[in-house]
Amino acid sequence: MGSEPTRSEPILDLSTLIERPRIRIDGNLYEIRSPDELSLIESHFFALKGQEIDRLTKAGNQGEELAELIRDVVRKVVVELPSKVLSRLSEAHMLAIVEVFTGLLLRRRLGLAGAIAKAGQKTRNEAAPESAQDGAGQSTGAKNFPASSASTAETPSGGSPMRRQRS
Repeated sequence: MGSEPTRSEPILDLSTLIERPRIRIDGNLYEIRSPDELSLIESHFFALKGQEIDRLTKAGNQGEELAELIRDVVRKVVVELPSKVLSRLSEAHMLAIVEVFTGLLLRRRLGLAGAIAKAGQKTRNEAAPESAQDGAGQSTGAKNFPASSASTAETPSGGSPMRRQRS
């Protein structure tokens, strides 16, 4: 499996220098918040607002409540966005900003999940004997139940499909 980390490769790469992504509105660049700079409370805020947007969208509510909710998220996502610029944005523009920011959040979570998976794989590889690492003794994919001592081989066919009577 060629993508396993080597001993010198870090499984997680962190930086304390925050680089904010930028968006362009009417030719001007504006920074948006980086997922790395969010506090737990801010992350929770965005998660709740995202759920609320999903709920209102699925309910078919395209009214002022949804527009105000999206506007509120845009205010918190875009750094120093002038009120005049915000007022010129359509709902579609604001939703695009929210979707870009959500994509950044998801990409960060996927990166963390990948780091966790790499760490788990590295731990398993270090703990496994050499014969297990070269493919010997790997599972065949058959499901096994913990309390069962039964074989996972296929049940022989034949016999009557009728159930037997108990005596």
